[in-house]
Amino acid sequence: MNVEYEVALQYYERLDDRKKSPSLHPFYVRADAKRDPSFAPTFFVFEQGGEFFYHGFLLGRVDATDFYDIQSAYGYGGPIASTEDSGFLAAAWDHYKDWCLQNRVLVEFIRFHPLLQNWSYYNGDVADDRRTVWIDLEIDDLLSSYLTRARTAIKKAQKAGLYIQWVDPKEYIDIFFQHYSAAMVELGADEFYLFSKEYHKDLLGWEASKLALCLRDGDILGASLFMLGPSLMEYHLAFTLREGKKLCANNLILHEAALLGQKAGLKKFHLGGGTGREAKNPLLFFKESFSDRRSFFKIGKKIYRQESYDDLKSARAVNKGSISNRVLFYRFDG
Repeated sequence: MNVEYEVALQYYERLDDRKKSPSLHPFYVRADAKRDPSFAPTFFVFEQGGEFFYHGFLLGRVDATDFYDIQSAYGYGGPIASTEDSGFLAAAWDHYKDWCLQNRVLVEFIRFHPLLQNWSYYNGDVADDRRTVWIDLEIDDLLSSYLTRARTAIKKAQKAGLYIQWVDPKEYIDIFFQHYSAAMVELGADEFYLFSKEYHKDLLGWEASKLALCLRDGDILGASLFMLGPSLMEYHLAFTLREGKKLCANNLILHEAALLGQKAGLKKFHLGGGTGREAKNPLLFFKESFSDRRSFFKIGKKIYRQESYDDLKSARAVNKGSISNRVLFYRFDG
């Protein structure tokens, strides 16, 4: 059944710490909905025999139709349950499917969490997307565990006088919003990544968010936003100014973030993957210098109304000439 935020939060808190992730937290789902006014943060819960199934997602209207779609919040999402019992999960999915049909859901697109591997709770189609990197925070000497190129970059930053300051994120909303947005524009990023100031305000105001500034002589050269759970830390948003890039500011930030997570007693620090699926992606290459630990990012889809979905695709192809090959194609072809 669909539940209110406060109820969803109670269920989420009942999960084992090893099944919790900042990006699956009800607060994050609610905050991420601020990216688009058409999104409604929605929480589905099924409980039976003391076990429960939790799924937080964004429910959006499919333009020019009377249907809706479901997608994960930015980053990672998908369902999680208190048990792996197949009988319970089958019952949960029967109820979830009924809910989707009753609420005129056309299609669902999920980005599963690489470390939680929560595709095991999903009853739709699952496909591999790309590999990701994570740091084992239980390693005693983190610096020594990095590849030579990462250690060299960190030492270069320190020698140049760069240092990290952990600040109250709420006091840097304007600064982070301005610099992050400018960095996305400079990179030529899709409009999808140009988050609203309201989105930044909510996320930076969350108690799970930690903001690191990289400074030299008091001047900001870069900043990164991290989200901390009870055992897992996630690398979320970042920007680095031109001078910071030259002096390896981001390398120093990630090292100090790993030390922060280690000090907090966390087990894993997920860095994510590259900007694409190619093995030689520059961002992936950068992240791989920090760890030899790998995980896999998988995506999932479930088409609840196949005929209507196919009809919409055909109509869009006629009207637009061509369409995106993405599951939610109508959200990417104008």
